[in-house]
Amino acid sequence: MLDQKSREKGNEYYDELFEKQQYYNDHYSNIHYYVQWVQVEMMLRPFKDKHILEIGCGTGQFTQMLEDLGYRGYNGFDFSEVAIKKSKERTNLNVFVGDALDPATYDLPYDAVVCLEVLEHLEKDLQVLENIKEGAFVIVSVPNFDDLSHVRWFRSYYQVRKRFFRHIDIRGIRFVNNIYILCGTRSDFKPNIFQAFLKTREEISLKSFSNRIRHKLVHYFKIKHR
Repeated sequence: MLDQKSREKGNEYYDELFEKQQYYNDHYSNIHYYVQWVQVEMMLRPFKDKHILEIGCGTGQFTQMLEDLGYRGYNGFDFSEVAIKKSKERTNLNVFVGDALDPATYDLPYDAVVCLEVLEHLEKDLQVLENIKEGAFVIVSVPNFDDLSHVRWFRSYYQVRKRFFRHIDIRGIRFVNNIYILCGTRSDFKPNIFQAFLKTREEISLKSFSNRIRHKLVHYFKIKHR
């Protein structure tokens, strides 16, 4: 996982990006992220009639998709004024300019939170998660590839779990078109020494930890001597 803090961009960078690239004017069904968005909507469906908050809604393509599917209790925000302007032209759902690092931005009702392709752009990505109230259902997506604006990216399921398991009780992680999509419940977790080492919330004792190590060693030597 890369960690290149100098890559974080300000809202001016994204204002220009959203203004100039035709991609952000296209219908959501023509966007290469559409396959991932279908997966996200399926995860989000139990909350269709509840309050949903999207962090970093961008130019509102996913917002428009949710509106077309009958979602009404949606609020979305982005720190780019250009993005929100385009969103308001695209959808009747509520979108507004907001800062993901400001706790005041989250001062509205929500049962579920969506944060797609956002956290990899921020040095303080974990602070964003800390701003989400505990108990909320959370869907997060992060990339398996590098980009000029990425502070970090993820090479494996393990790296995703390692980064987020203390802040999200992860129920599952899917890999779709070079994007990891994880869902779970927002909750803080203080691991013991074994859980911290294994990056898990599973109950771990000295005996179970020893069994894991023994199992891994047996598996390693079986493969090595094939």
